[in-house]
Amino acid sequence: MSTRNGYRGFTLIELLVVIAIIAILAAILFPVFAQAREKARQSTCNSNVKQAALAVMMYINDYDETYPQAYYYRNDQNSAGGYVHWTGSTGPYVKNWGIYVCPSDPNRGVAPTNFSRATNNQGYGYPAGQVPQYDADIDIQAPRLSYVGNEMIMPRKRRTIDPAQVTSQAAVDTPAEVILFTEATNNIARWNDTSQASGQAIKSHRNTNGIAVTCSYTPFDGESFIPGSAVIVALTADRARAAINNPAAGNHRIQYVEPERHSGGSIYAFADGHVQWLRFEATFNPNRFLWAKRAYTAGGGPVIDCTTGQPVR
Repeated sequence: MSTRNGYRGFTLIELLVVIAIIAILAAILFPVFAQAREKARQSTCNSNVKQAALAVMMYINDYDETYPQAYYYRNDQNSAGGYVHWTGSTGPYVKNWGIYVCPSDPNRGVAPTNFSRATNNQGYGYPAGQVPQYDADIDIQAPRLSYVGNEMIMPRKRRTIDPAQVTSQAAVDTPAEVILFTEATNNIARWNDTSQASGQAIKSHRNTNGIAVTCSYTPFDGESFIPGSAVIVALTADRARAAINNPAAGNHRIQYVEPERHSGGSIYAFADGHVQWLRFEATFNPNRFLWAKRAYTAGGGPVIDCTTGQPVR
C-alpha cells in the first residue's frame, strides 16, 4: 500500500511473516546456543576435575604413595572439632579453591559440613537450604564443593580406631579402571542420608561408593565395616539408579552422585589421574566395573558380581 508521499510501507501480513520467521529462527538457534554454553561449561568442569586429580597424584608422591582419606576428625575423636576433607588435604597443591566447583552445578557447590553463617562461609556463601552441623568455620575443606570421592580409594576413616584402611597406590591393580571421584549431587537433601540425628545438616564431607554387603545388597558403611566379616558385592545399575531416584536415610551412598550433569553423563576422575566422561549405568558393568575391582579400603578382598558369583572384572 502506498503512502501519501508515494513510499510503500509494510502491510500487517508482511510484519507478521517477519515476526514468525524471527521466532522460528530463535527457536532453532537458542537451543544451539544453550548447548554451546553447556559444552563450554563441561570443558571447564573437565579441566577442574583434571587439576583436582593431579593434586591427588601430587599428594600421593609426598605421602608414601598413599591416597588421602576421604575425611577424618581433626581431634581424632569426634566431629565437634571439625573435619579434614580430601580437598583440604590436596587443595594446597593447586592453591585454587575454584577447581572444586563445576560451573554446571546449579548450587555452585555445597559448603563444608561445618561453616559459619556469621562469616557467610568465609565469604564464599552457601546454597539455599544448607545448614551447618556446627555453626563455625572449623572444617579443612574446599569452601564450595561439586565433587565426591570414592570410598574404595579414599576411605571413610574418621579416627584412628575405625577399621577402614588407607590405600596405597600399589594396592590398586588397575588404577585406570577405578574411579577416584566424580560429580556430587545437585540435590543437597541427599547428603542427609543417615544424619537425621544431626538435624538437617548437610554432611558434604562424606564420600560415595558403588558396592554393597552380601547379595542382600545391604548398604556399605566404611566407618563400621569389619574387613572379612562379609562379602563385598557390586551394586547393579538398576539398584544404583533406584538409590539416585529415591534417596533416603540409610540408602546406598551412591545417592551422593550426580549421574547426568553433562549431556546425559558426568565426569569421572580415575585412580591413575586421568579423566573421562561416562554415562552413569556404564560404571556398573560387571565386566568393566569401575567402582572397585577389590575392596581396597576394606580388607582388599574381591568385589563379587551376585549374578555370577564371580569377581567383577
